[in-house]
Amino acid sequence: MQDVVETYQQEEIHLLGMIQVCETCRDIILNFVRQQNGKINCIVMEDLLISLFKVEMEQRENLLHMQLAKARLSSAT
Repeated sequence: MQDVVETYQQEEIHLLGMIQVCETCRDIILNFVRQQNGKINCIVMEDLLISLFKVEMEQRENLLHMQLAKARLSSAT
């Protein structure tokens, strides 16, 4: 049982890290767009941000499932 809890905790930390990376990348892209003063293709940047957003939301969904599994496990003990 303790092994399962530890695995969940490690996975949760991993997912939170991946979400943080997505947020950092988003901030970098937005700062880049600001610095370019309209000299870049905004459609490409928007597509890139939307793709990044989808990855982040997938990781957030995985995190939610992980947190639910942890909650179920703790209520069973």
